[in-house]
Amino acid sequence: MIGLVLAGGKSSRLGQDKTRVVHEGQTLLTRTATLLQRHLDKVYVSCRQTLDVGGPWPVITDETERIGPAGGIITALRKFKEPIFVLACDLPFMEDGIIERLMAAREERPRHCVLTTWQLKDSGFIENLVAIYEPQALPLLEAGVSQGLFKLSRLIPAELRHTVTYTEDERRIFFNVNYPTDLEQLQGR
Repeated sequence: MIGLVLAGGKSSRLGQDKTRVVHEGQTLLTRTATLLQRHLDKVYVSCRQTLDVGGPWPVITDETERIGPAGGIITALRKFKEPIFVLACDLPFMEDGIIERLMAAREERPRHCVLTTWQLKDSGFIENLVAIYEPQALPLLEAGVSQGLFKLSRLIPAELRHTVTYTEDERRIFFNVNYPTDLEQLQGR
């Protein structure tokens, strides 16, 4: 399995490059890649353009044109033809236990499932950027994108997802930094 840190967004909602946001002495990008590296031998950073990632992780340049996270995932699945553990770079509270639980859930998934991911118990919200995509997900992603669908939650049908439920108590772990107010919250202002 390959680890893939998604760092290709424009950070337009935040107003600054979120990969460079420092939290507890590390950039969000370094923290995320280091976290994945503890569980996987091969970790790559997915970007829109070549980026100095500030660490030993090779960069994969997105081969698709501005279609969001789906483009980075499609590029990696095409390149590696292996399961890809995807983790967004902007999750400052992500934990080893969440990674381990998802990897264990993947081993127990029904074989027809092409995505193993987290789902919020009460709302049913799917965490497509903390997920494991099987190589068999590639045709579904490509087909959806070719039809103009770019939202990951619409590209993999529910019957092909294996989900692990998390509760409202665990929601903070999945907090991501998208807006200036999120950054203020992260920095305790």
